[in-house]
Amino acid sequence: MIAQSAEPRRVAGWRTLVHERDRHELVTLALVVAVVVSSFLGHYGVAIAGYNVRVEQVVPLFLVGWLTAWARSRADLFRALTHPVVLVFGAFIAWNVFATLMFSPSLGKSASILVWLVIDLLLLAGLVSLGTRAIWAENTGIRSVVPWGLAGFAAFIVANVSHGGFTPGTDFDGMYQLYVARMTSQEANIYAAILVLWTLLLVARKGRNRIWMLAAAVAVPLGVIGSQTRTAVFCLVVGLIVYLAYEVVRSYQNDEPRTGLWFGPVLVIVGIAVGYGAATFLPSFGEGVGRAEPAATAPSSTADALEPSGKLGDIDFQGGNIGFRIEVAKAAAEDMHGVHLWLGNGTNTFSLRHDQPGSPGVSGHIIMLPVQILYDVGIVGLLLLVGLVVTVLRHVPWQRRPIAYAVVVTFAAAATMTSMFWFSVTWIIMASLIRPLTGEDEVTNVAGDSAACRHDDSSAAASPAMKGL
Repeated sequence: MIAQSAEPRRVAGWRTLVHERDRHELVTLALVVAVVVSSFLGHYGVAIAGYNVRVEQVVPLFLVGWLTAWARSRADLFRALTHPVVLVFGAFIAWNVFATLMFSPSLGKSASILVWLVIDLLLLAGLVSLGTRAIWAENTGIRSVVPWGLAGFAAFIVANVSHGGFTPGTDFDGMYQLYVARMTSQEANIYAAILVLWTLLLVARKGRNRIWMLAAAVAVPLGVIGSQTRTAVFCLVVGLIVYLAYEVVRSYQNDEPRTGLWFGPVLVIVGIAVGYGAATFLPSFGEGVGRAEPAATAPSSTADALEPSGKLGDIDFQGGNIGFRIEVAKAAAEDMHGVHLWLGNGTNTFSLRHDQPGSPGVSGHIIMLPVQILYDVGIVGLLLLVGLVVTVLRHVPWQRRPIAYAVVVTFAAAATMTSMFWFSVTWIIMASLIRPLTGEDEVTNVAGDSAACRHDDSSAAASPAMKGL
């Protein structure tokens, strides 16, 4: 018989109950969540020494710093820096530096984007170093689309119904005379693109999280309507088509079951159709809509009062936003000849040479990613970017290749109308695509619920924090 002490037993504090390794995992989880949340906050930054330092640029540095501080995660981080995707991205950044040193009329102007790209590189390497734990970032992004979509639509309605009396989370579109939702993003196009990309990753879960999929099928179309972004509607539909086509062909070739394949895509497409149709019954916006400041980036022409779906249905290559972007591309083409066509003009230098078409005195922005890359770093830089895409697709686990191709096609289509290449969400989603598979990816029962039966990463099973979100 074992004698027990009569002294009262002290209850161990939470710090002693949580193993040091588990504490590290919990902090890592919190920082990953913070990184994803910060990617939704592109509108916010602080001016420091003449540069706009964004929240989404600072938070990833905390994650990388934390991973560097611990011996094991530091080794994983350094190993991730040699990952082929990271190396090709590093080569692309190096070429940006070369083109900038050769041709940029203002190294300070170019440095802001170059530093941003380096931060993106560190973020990508940091998430890659997490292995299967990179699913934390994916789960956080997917679970953000519903509240963000609903909030964007609410902001859109309130700003326009109040005729500009209450406009948080919106921008005024001077061309169409209405407020569009951007929430906490840099602009409406990026807000909608983020919704679309995360929704595609949710759809790829093939019926898991069905309640959340139902909610997203309502919230995302509403958010897209609030953003008044035609490209987002097109990109979402095209992405779903690419994903379904790849999955169907592969399932027939391999005689695989298609459990839950149609659930998400059908819900989203129905949501888009219903949401777009419902928008036609809302009151016209544009008449009496006021704003506090003049538009700085749009041509001077304005539109008559529009239905809420009016901008979404405006496909005009002579005027409107599409015609405006064509004019920007023509202005950029003036500088792309000879050596500059091959080597570029230097990173972020278009605004140093051109005003925005239709807005004299306003610094120009190319906006369209393919044109911007070609202008900044020439054909060589564009080929490096294509090489990065190819490298990503080669390192995506084969089970996730359908959604990887859908995301690439969607991003390429979105990039023709907006430039979100530098924003952290791009690299978070890239890391989510190339991460190792987890039990969540590999096992789905008939009801569509996930069951994690095995983990590729032994450290994942050892730590309760690994279950994450």
